[in-house]
Parts: sequence; C-alpha cells; structure tokens
Amino acid sequence: MFAAGLSTEGIYRVSGNKSEMESLQRQFDQDHNLDLAEKDFTVNTVAGAMKSFFSELPDPLVPYNMQIDLVEAHKINDREQKLHALKEVLKKFPKENHEVFKYVISHLNKVSHNNKVNLMTSENLSICFWPTLMRPDFSTMDALTATRTYQTIIELFIQQCPFFFYNRPISEPPGATPSSPSAMASTVPFLTSTPISSQPSPPQSPPPTPQSPVQPLLPSQLQAEHTL
Repeated sequence: MFAAGLSTEGIYRVSGNKSEMESLQRQFDQDHNLDLAEKDFTVNTVAGAMKSFFSELPDPLVPYNMQIDLVEAHKINDREQKLHALKEVLKKFPKENHEVFKYVISHLNKVSHNNKVNLMTSENLSICFWPTLMRPDFSTMDALTATRTYQTIIELFIQQCPFFFYNRPISEPPGATPSSPSAMASTVPFLTSTPISSQPSPPQSPPPTPQSPVQPLLPSQLQAEHTL
C-alpha cells in the first residue's frame, strides 16, 4: 500500500470517506498499535485521518510562540540567510514537537518527489498542511495577513527537508539549473569524487524516514509509513 499511496493522485488534497475516517480514528484511539496493513482502508481515508489527528491535538504541532519567530525569519530577503534563520528557530522547538515535525515533513518530502504521478508538489502539500500544522488564530488580523507566509514556510520545510533535518546542503529551488559543474557538485556531495561528465544524473529521492523516538505519539499511519 506504500507504493499505492505515493502514486495516488491528489493524496492529502482529495478527502477520504468521513465515516471510514471516523472509524479509523476510533480504532486508533482504542489501539495505538493498530496495524493498517491488516485493515481495508483506502489511501485517502488514512491520509485524511492523519490530518484530522493533527487538527485535533490540544495545541498545534508548530507551537504558537515558534510561529512568531518563523515569520520573522521568513522576512529575511537573502535566501540562504532566511533558510539558516528558519533552521535556528527549528532548533528551539520542544523535543517532542521537533521529532514529530521532522517525521511528518520527511514523509511529505517523499510524497513531493513523486509529484509527476500524484500531482502533489511541495507547494500543493504545503497548502493542504499548513493550517493543520500551524492552526493560526484567524480572529486576529495578523494571522489573516500572514496566511501566505505560513504556507510558504511549510513549503520551504518540505523542499529543504534534507537541509533542515539531515545536515545536507541547501538545494536549488525547483526548476533552477546549477550555474556550473562545481555548483552541481556542491549540491550533490557524492559527485565531487569524479568528474561531473562521467556521472549519471543523481536520483531525486528524499532522505530515509527517521525512526523517531516519539513514534508512540504518532498515529500508526505515520509509524508504519509503508501504509501510504
């Protein structure tokens, strides 16, 4: 079902069956070790239940006080400085929030790398997920005016997941072409050992999903990512 999930068109955008999502959530509440591989739920049902799980947490996964700092970091004009500033804010997350956020973003990064099939780019995924992960107070004018900023921040986390969580170099923006072979080599470290002309194009795959120490906090659709 993992392969089917990655290739499902509109995953996280297309709604799952409401009654099935509620049934899945009830079963998970009763058994946090629920094995989805043994259940007959559709990909969209599992994806929708996961979004509902984060929507219903007492507090958003991205803490409100961290959201203020993220918005300030996002105001920096220089792209690299902006990304480094966002990474510094990320380091201030409570440990549990950081680990679960890392797990979710790593999963979304993997989904986005299959966007030619599922049509879910990092931008599309950020549009679907930023309200769930940040849950701003829309009764305030500041939140209303910052909605595009929130979405862009989550998009950057998805795009630059290897940089934010795995100490990889900052990658080129989508659609950008490195200006020189040396620029390409700096983006893909394993190319530096031999001439660029002799190397095939590197696979565009996301980093492996981490084994989070807080997996018990996650719904099993995230603990066993092979279900999507």
